[in-house]
Amino acid sequence: MRGGFGARPARREVIDVPEPRRPDRRLDQLLHVRKQRLSRLERERNEARAQWRALRAELTRQKQAARQAKLRAHEEWLAARSSFFSMSLTNAEFSRAKTIYEKMKIQADVMHIECRAHAARCRASGVEFFLARRRVTDANKQQEKLGVLRDEMKAALLAQNAEA
Repeated sequence: MRGGFGARPARREVIDVPEPRRPDRRLDQLLHVRKQRLSRLERERNEARAQWRALRAELTRQKQAARQAKLRAHEEWLAARSSFFSMSLTNAEFSRAKTIYEKMKIQADVMHIECRAHAARCRASGVEFFLARRRVTDANKQQEKLGVLRDEMKAALLAQNAEA
């Protein structure tokens, strides 16, 4: 423990430095998994929206077709009736026109019933879309909460390290 040239260097006491702890990545992993889930939920929501829109467009087309069929049947009947009263149709022709009108009316009613069934499917699809939208909103809220929690934990850890 002498100092000088050729002398042994003095021994120093080893300072006990705590090993840095590995940062806990579980919350980051959870956030990553939740983000993947959120993107899947958003994709499902977008698919549900597209399906609902397609069903609504088809419903609109069916409604218009049913209305047109009913209108054509009514116009056909009015034309046959006016022809009969103007004495340009025979009794047999008028009976045929009446039969055609009845068939057209039944066909329009069937189209209307199909339209109502399609409307029920359309409503169910809308409910599915709004449920998917709710799931995405809830997942977004959870993601925000976890992000805030992670940020607060990091800030607390940095403050703890600054004190030490």
